Amino acid sequence: MRRHCVGIVVFLALAISGVACGTTQPEAERPSHPNIVLILADDMGVASVQAYHPNSGLPTPNLDTLADEGMRFLDAHSGSAVCSPTRYGLLTGRYAWRTRLKSGIVSPWESPLIAEDRLTIADLLRLKGYRTACIGKWHLGWHWPDARGNPTNTEWRVDFTKPIRGGPLAHGFDHYFGDDVPSWPPYVWIEDERALAIPTRMMRADPANGVSAGPMVAGWSFEAVLPTLTERCVDYIAGAAAQEPFFLYFSMSAPHSPIKPSEAFRGRSGISEYADFLIETDWAVGEVLRALEENGVAQNTIVIFVADNGTSPECNFEGLRAKGVDLRAGWRGNKADIWEGGHRVPFLVRWPGVIHPRTISTETVSLVDIMATIAGIVGYDLPEDTAEDSVSLLPALLGKESETPLHDALITHSHSGCFAVHSGPWKLAFCPGSGGWSKPKDVQASDLGLPGIQLYDLTVDPGEQSNLFAERTEVVSELTDLFAEIVTNGRSTPGNTVGNEGPAWWPQLPWS
Repeated sequence: MRRHCVGIVVFLALAISGVACGTTQPEAERPSHPNIVLILADDMGVASVQAYHPNSGLPTPNLDTLADEGMRFLDAHSGSAVCSPTRYGLLTGRYAWRTRLKSGIVSPWESPLIAEDRLTIADLLRLKGYRTACIGKWHLGWHWPDARGNPTNTEWRVDFTKPIRGGPLAHGFDHYFGDDVPSWPPYVWIEDERALAIPTRMMRADPANGVSAGPMVAGWSFEAVLPTLTERCVDYIAGAAAQEPFFLYFSMSAPHSPIKPSEAFRGRSGISEYADFLIETDWAVGEVLRALEENGVAQNTIVIFVADNGTSPECNFEGLRAKGVDLRAGWRGNKADIWEGGHRVPFLVRWPGVIHPRTISTETVSLVDIMATIAGIVGYDLPEDTAEDSVSLLPALLGKESETPLHDALITHSHSGCFAVHSGPWKLAFCPGSGGWSKPKDVQASDLGLPGIQLYDLTVDPGEQSNLFAERTEVVSELTDLFAEIVTNGRSTPGNTVGNEGPAWWPQLPWS
């Protein structure tokens, strides 16, 4: 795919990595098979981490330590402004809108989103000799079994005595422990492919806390979810430390609703339960870091911390602000939105002996890049028909500046199926408004030049207040062409054209 210079050549300089260079370990001396811990927070925008936003008003000492000891990406994005599509993209290196999931998330009792033959990060690491574990939220679908063990998407037909296939163990993980989705049924722990107990009760719906009705085991406690997952991660590290290398994907359930901090953290902030829960989320990260130290593997472990999308409005932004807590930092919007607050996320990487402490990168990056990055770290050559949207961040991690940005463009995606293309300083959104929870008006070719198209120069307008679609029609045209190329090629990396999947394309885009 050709390189694109959007607008004026000078803008290239703004996209070149801003890594604060220090001496890094020579490539030949780098460990070829470091342990890898990938932590994915749930609904946690970039402003929630004090290392990014010192005036947030809430302490995140463990995440700040991670930033101090490694690299902080300042322009990082989740592939989507909601969870399931981001999780798909993270694990496969491919935008989820190339699948059947053009908008929204994987529904309760839905079948797997990741195709059986689709390579994941866990698959490639297992091929390189890694032990692999997923602990926490999956939310990418399962083959829920009926009484005969056949897949069903009907809640009352699910037989919890049968193996639950199609989850993490079908996609490269040796071990899984979690509860699939914290606010949805079934409310039961799943280990590997088995429910640890049979649901005998029904959870009542609690819309105020985002809780859906459905089967649960007796005594289910939302307050116990995060501590239990954290304890399982600590135990896994202790066991895996003697059999390196290992890959741990800690897919957190926090600070997603239901906002239920454990008893040890309730009231800790003196501000709100959400503030307590955010503090507990930081604590969980700290427990993982301590486990690495105590088991003697911290120096040979890469730790990556990211989030699946921006902060949810369930945090009560205005209520927090009234008590001195700011979780926006000037970014517009929140979870579900096409605006920056929907998909701009923290991205921290610690790699002892390789990444110099307190380094910063201004490269525009995406969570889909993690797959190609890990492949580069362990020396795995990705086949052409995998990780079609993933670009290795290894040059940035190693402090190697480039004359061109790592990405020609990034695509972000809202809950309702609204798209934006990012290139250099520019962001072009193909929808009116935020494209958040409600379905936006379809964008037609005749809408070019109308308010349905939004163009922002994020270097001077990070809060997305001045729509430049009318003033910079040449940028709108070039970004539209670039977006069309990325979609129709089935990939945003060099290689042969491949297909997209799923139903007829929606929304109608400007080139159709």
